[in-house]
Parts: sequence; C-alpha cells; structure tokens
Amino acid sequence: MKKHIIITAIGKDRPGIVAAVSKVLYETGCNIEDSSMTILGNDFAMILMVTLPIKVSVSLLDKKLAAIRSKLGLSITLRPLKPAELKTAKASHTVPCMISVYGTDRPGIVYMISDFLAKNKVNITDVETKIISADENPVYVMMLEVNVPVEMKIARLSAALSTLAKKLKIDITVNPIDSYQL
Repeated sequence: MKKHIIITAIGKDRPGIVAAVSKVLYETGCNIEDSSMTILGNDFAMILMVTLPIKVSVSLLDKKLAAIRSKLGLSITLRPLKPAELKTAKASHTVPCMISVYGTDRPGIVYMISDFLAKNKVNITDVETKIISADENPVYVMMLEVNVPVEMKIARLSAALSTLAKKLKIDITVNPIDSYQL
C-alpha cells in the first residue's frame, strides 16, 4: 500500500528551495501529487502532498531532508496521512466560484468573510491576500476559491455577501469558475 504524507517547509525566501526539496523527493522515489507554494513577506512556504515508495519510511525521508533544513534554514515537517484523509470531498453538488474582496485594510476582514462562508456551508479551497498599496490607506485584496453548495444559488450568495460588504465598507464580487486551471 502506498504511503502518503504532507510536507510543509517554511523559511527565508531565496532561489533554490523548491529545487532542493524536490531533488530529495526525486532521489528517494517520491511523487509530488499536490502542492501549494508561495512567498509571504520575506518567507517562502510550501505544502506538498507526497506519495512515498513502499521501501521509503517517513523517518528515512525526514533524515534525508535534514541537510536541506540545515543548509537553507528551513523548518520542515512531515505528517503521515491516514487512508480516510486521502478521500476528497465530492464537489459534484457544488459550484466552484471565485470571490474577490477589495477595501481599506483593517483587522477582521478574513475572519468575517470566512465565518460567513462557513456558516453557509461554502467550502474555501484556496485563499490569497495582499496589501496592494502602502500609503496611509492601504488597500487590502483577498481572492478566495470556494465551492458553493448547489442549493445555495450564486445570486443569493452574492446578495448576502453584498450586505456584509456594506457593513465592512469593502467590495465583494462572486463569479462562477467555468473550469479549474492551474
């Protein structure tokens, strides 16, 4: 039976982090099945779902990554996945959408929107946030990919988010995604 793990790596951004980690995975026969990698401030963060060959243990892979930890100053963790954790939620009864948020930066925007979505059973699949201007009134941007339950019509979600947007004094738009693209 194949073993699956989640690997997280975080450290100061510099060229070569992806190459160094993926080289160790390649040399041990691991396969990267899913990943997300980004720069946050001056740090680089990666999350990988990896399949290990039968002959490679999590502890062996952890030892092989030790040199990368030391050389690049990364914090690397490995978490084995149970078979039940590999089953993906069926999205057949959902509509993929992109929610865009723009407004003056202030605490609580992420919380209030994510709390609203959770209470309405809208699953967040990806989030990216940025401050796009550094003047006295910084503009906060948040892009969320979500799965909206079919029974909640997109127009209804959009109207409810419009009410929240007025309360937060921000702009929120909801658009269906025709197809997933990397």
